[in-house]
Formats: sequence, structure tokens, C-alpha cells
Amino acid sequence: MTFRRVLRGIKRRVIRPFQKPSCYWPQEKLIAGNMKDYERRTGRTFDLSRPELFSEKIVWYKLFYEHPDLPNILDKYLFKDYIREKLGPGRTAPLYGMWTSVRDLKRDWDSLPDAFVLKSNCSANSNNLRIIRNKADTDPHKLFREVRRWLDPINTDHNRLRRVYASITPRIIAEKLLEGADGQLMNYKVQCFGGKPEFIVCLSDWFLTDMAVSFYDTAWNKMPKIYNKGENVDFEKPPHLQQMLEISAKLSQGFPQIRVDFYEAEDGLYIGELTLYSGFWPEDEDWDRKLGVKFILPDTKRT
Repeated sequence: MTFRRVLRGIKRRVIRPFQKPSCYWPQEKLIAGNMKDYERRTGRTFDLSRPELFSEKIVWYKLFYEHPDLPNILDKYLFKDYIREKLGPGRTAPLYGMWTSVRDLKRDWDSLPDAFVLKSNCSANSNNLRIIRNKADTDPHKLFREVRRWLDPINTDHNRLRRVYASITPRIIAEKLLEGADGQLMNYKVQCFGGKPEFIVCLSDWFLTDMAVSFYDTAWNKMPKIYNKGENVDFEKPPHLQQMLEISAKLSQGFPQIRVDFYEAEDGLYIGELTLYSGFWPEDEDWDRKLGVKFILPDTKRT
């Protein structure tokens, strides 16, 4: 046993029981953590009582924005019920199962289909997610060890410098593996401000390391790149563009800023998630400021 493994064992058994995820931190520490993270990402600081840029307002949003539906939106399990209530059935990837312990997942493992997606209900950026294309080729014992870490709040995205995650119970969910019509699962992220879709981020398969990213207005006119992510290519107009815009307008009502993410699968259009705390920030300050003007925060700014 290596010295590093010994240290990890000590931390897990002795230190971790006394640790709390950052969503449980006192407000002062939570503010300091978010501001430090912002400075690390951008190389600058700002006055939290007067945020102006889009990226600055996202930090304010994480710390102070309140809405009764936030836990249901951010929990990827409860999210399915939230969308069903808003739009009716069939709008999200079909669910195969939900578990709050690895023991229960083991019990139901044989009943799962050969292909599916296994993920945490409180993850982001494709973390804590496994795509199972052939269950027979998967080592279940290795997978169960990995999944056990997903349920540990210290290890999961549930530990994300946002108070709302304290109200989310860590779960494991299995859902249908969506496939694109031509083998490529297209991802469309509709950015909305105040209930109005403003532009669309179009991505080739989200799980590819060499994905392409382009930007379009709501009439599908190509825009300059707002985020410096991926290769900038031309994409065909999606067949469900109007439907995406109508759904986005409906789901974004009552939110100063929210992003509605879709997958264009072989068998139709699915809503992937609603994103309030976008990790995509404009690297160009002009765009950061333009989007900040559209992002109207609630009147009460508590610092």
C-alpha cells in the first residue's frame, strides 16, 4: 500500500466525517469561495453589490437568487417531474430507475437494459456520468465503486458553492441512452433572459473531445463566437427549432436568466436540463457586458 493511499484512507475515515460540503458553509465563507473562484477563472474581481457583466451576475445568482422551483430544477431526478408538470409527458429521456444507495442499484442491475446512461442527479459538465453501451462489457464491481463516490457529498458536484444544493438528496439515476439520427447527438442550448430566448449555442456531440461549438440567433443566423469553446463550424438549421423556441419561452418565464438545453435525438426532441448557473462565460468583455445588460437581476441585492 502506497503512502498516498494511506493518506486517502485516513482522510476518508478520520477527517471526512467532520467535513461539510460547501453548500453548508456560512454565508460569509460561501461568498468568499465564489469570489475566489471568479478571480481564479477571470484574473479579476468585482463589487458584488453592483455586478454588471454576465459573469459577475452569475456569481450573484449563485449566492442570492431564490425561486421556489430551484431544487426541482437542479435535481436531475425531480427535474423530470417538473418538466412533465409544465409540458406533459415524453419531453425528457425515459427513466429506468433511481437509487439512493449502491446496494439498491446492485439489486436492480440485472433488470437494466443493455445500453443506458448512469449518472448522479446533482452533477454537471458530464461529471459523475457513465455511458453504458453494452452492459456485458462493463465491470459492475468497478462501476459500483465509482458510483459510491457519486453519493458522497464531499466528492460530488452537489458540493458546488451554492446554497440550494443543501436541499438536494444525492441519487443515482439510469435513463435511456439517446442516439442522434446520423450517429451524432446534437445539443442545443437556448439562452433566455426574462422569458425571452436570445440566442442558441449549437454543439456537436457533447461527449466528444473535439466537439464543435457555434452560435446562432433565434432566426438561425450565424453569430460571432461568444465563448471560446470548440471548433466554429456551420450547422444546419435544426428541424425542431420553432418548437425549441416555444418551449424555451414557456420554461423561462419568471426567471431573470436561464438556459434551456435540448438534445436532437433520432426519435425526437428531448429537454436535457435547465441551467441557471452557466459555466460558459464570454471571454470577450464586450460580450460579457452585452449579455450582462440583458440579465436583469431582482431589485433586492443582498450582500
